Amino acid sequence: MIQRASSLLLSFVLTAPAVAVAATPEPQEIVDRMIAAAGGEAFAKLGVIELEVEEEETMSDGTQSKRAYTAYADTSNLKNLRLEMPGNVVLGRFGDEAWATRGGILDDRRQTPHMAKGTLNQRLFPLLLPFSLKMDGVRVTGVEETSWEGRDAWVLSLPFLKGFFTSPVLNTTWQLIVARDDASILAVEFVPSAEFRKVENEGIRYRILKYQDVEGAHVASWFLLDGISVNRRESGHVRVTKIETSVRGPWEPALFMHPKRLEAFEEN
Repeated sequence: MIQRASSLLLSFVLTAPAVAVAATPEPQEIVDRMIAAAGGEAFAKLGVIELEVEEEETMSDGTQSKRAYTAYADTSNLKNLRLEMPGNVVLGRFGDEAWATRGGILDDRRQTPHMAKGTLNQRLFPLLLPFSLKMDGVRVTGVEETSWEGRDAWVLSLPFLKGFFTSPVLNTTWQLIVARDDASILAVEFVPSAEFRKVENEGIRYRILKYQDVEGAHVASWFLLDGISVNRRESGHVRVTKIETSVRGPWEPALFMHPKRLEAFEEN
């Protein structure tokens, strides 16, 4: 009887259907899901968008500040960008060519194109998530399964190379936490690499609190930034960023082209 029962059990084990274990998606597959869920096709067709940005910041010592600026982005490729900052400072990028003016006068210093491009990335990469994951220089190299505040999630690794951002502290590996059920962004964070911790020991965690629907594209409209320690504990440094996005219209050379190139373009 025992032998017969053992034979039946073995037969069941051998013939029972295998339970499929879902494989972890590739990083790029998750990025594609995120952009599709946010209306990526609609976003790419918007043309030039205008972002009116307002920020209120409280440092860990209680110091408070406010600032506002305007940004423009070509949604077809995010290679054409523009920032209009206080003090009549304008930074622009047309493809790989970046430039800056102050008071309408071109800044022709050798380091200006590099600094302008890094500042544009630094300001606009977080604000344009998840669409900015397709920007030149952004790489997604790894994915792990995790949970975040009770939700199943993936953690994507984004290693930024030296020079992508103006601040060297930001040029490190960021972590992007993505919900598995709807591919939404739960948080984006980084801590400084070991070589910079003596200079700056605070990292950043971004959360998107609200979205705005812009002709079928879901763009972030309210960000919360928290300063975090190396152990991912909040430091008391807080910044609230509110964005009002509108469609400017079709591509405009005057917004993005280098002033000298624009002058030659208009003459011809």
